[in-house]
Amino acid sequence: MQPQVFPGTYEDGHGIERIVWRIGPSRHWGPNRFDIRTVIRGVPVAGPDFDALGPYDRGAAVRVGLPIDEWDAISGCAFSGELPATVQVGGERRPGPIHFRLTLPPGGTGESLQLAVEIDGQTYQATDRYFEDALFRLGQQFPDDVRLVSCMTCLFSDYSPYGHGLTGMWCHREARDKYLAVRSKDDYFEVPVTEQVPETYLCADYERRIPGTGYRG
Repeated sequence: MQPQVFPGTYEDGHGIERIVWRIGPSRHWGPNRFDIRTVIRGVPVAGPDFDALGPYDRGAAVRVGLPIDEWDAISGCAFSGELPATVQVGGERRPGPIHFRLTLPPGGTGESLQLAVEIDGQTYQATDRYFEDALFRLGQQFPDDVRLVSCMTCLFSDYSPYGHGLTGMWCHREARDKYLAVRSKDDYFEVPVTEQVPETYLCADYERRIPGTGYRG
């Protein structure tokens, strides 16, 4: 995937700070994975998901008051951001940034994810635990001539049968024939993964998903 850079905020008991999010291919979390990075109060943080971000320097994070849990992840805070996304309205594609707000209680359990997107003056909102479910709820509200154009709605994407985190799914564009032939969970284990991508990402190989395709149907 091509790296994405977009604005957001970080909020905890000490106040609110504007931050810049960076999502791109990972150097630490395994082949074909992405990671999420930002800098909070001068401290670089990174991780494989928005609810698994930790500082490079724990001591520096503690000194500036970042709430670090027993797993060295940031919790007891709220993140927001303007995720780059594309919507199709009446057959025409256009930018449709999706605002997210993720609330992480102390201890890292009980997260709440809120999404919102404005299209032609109308704001659509959804709340859930995962991007997968919240984006689905968001799409259900769209008029018939509006849809999200992204990995979430792509013919060649799916979720691991082992489970998934808050965000991220698998792209199979380089093994599309094998993926499109999947008829069972066992079939899906044999499909090579091109890369992990955020649900809102979009590449040039996008094709609209056909219901009933692949593992997730």
